[in-house]
Amino acid sequence: MDQAPPEEPDLPDYYDDLGLKVGATLRDIKLAFRKLAILHHPDKKAPGACVKEAYDILVDETKRRAYDRIYPALQEQWVQYKRWKWIQKAREESERAEEERRQRIAVEEAAKKLAEARKARKEAEEKRAAAEKAERERSRQSREKLAEERSREAGRRARELQEQAAKERLRRESEREAEERSREVARKAREQQEKVAKERLAEIMMRERQDTLRRDWTNIRQHAEQGRSEPTEAKHQQSSECIHPQFGWPRKNGRARCQFCGKACVKKNYPAFEASGPK
Repeated sequence: MDQAPPEEPDLPDYYDDLGLKVGATLRDIKLAFRKLAILHHPDKKAPGACVKEAYDILVDETKRRAYDRIYPALQEQWVQYKRWKWIQKAREESERAEEERRQRIAVEEAAKKLAEARKARKEAEEKRAAAEKAERERSRQSREKLAEERSREAGRRARELQEQAAKERLRRESEREAEERSREVARKAREQQEKVAKERLAEIMMRERQDTLRRDWTNIRQHAEQGRSEPTEAKHQQSSECIHPQFGWPRKNGRARCQFCGKACVKKNYPAFEASGPK
């Protein structure tokens, strides 16, 4: 069972507070006070306040003598108290060190367990990743195989459609070419018919014109023969107008002289036939 802790003495150990021995001189006390006053302001709390209190007691001879009479017992009390404080501090430091050791061990154990857990989790994740990768590879191969089959089927259907489309194009092209040939044959036949019809019409018109010219020339010769048999006076008494029939030949620009009556014909008249006549 632990002993009861000693009580802290009522009076301070002034010599110890100033870092002096019992037989210190007044000069030693003042030097120690000045030195400590630089480090610890006297107006502040301990240790500055203790230094000021120790200085005030020890520089006063009456107070110092009274203090020195009780100092041996007081010093022993402070020695016991400080020893207990040291032991207590050492125990606390030992306990704190032990606690820190236990905490360190606990932290190390926790870190070790955490590392093991992480390692196990990593291994599990790697196994799961490997399994997922293998499954993805199987799925990929399956999809590729299915895609290849679909591609082959689509290619086969596309070829069939292309063949059908090509046959349909050939059929339509054949029909179109046949229609074009039919239209071309019909056009050529129509052109040939029109050409034949035009040739026949031209031949008929030529025959009619030749017949008309022959009749006109016959009339002209008859009229000329009658004119030569009439007296000269009668010729002069004829009208100044050219009385020979108008044959409907094309107009001529400029002046022309009639071969029958000798009259000069002006522009846009129908002059008599100036040539020797149709052959």
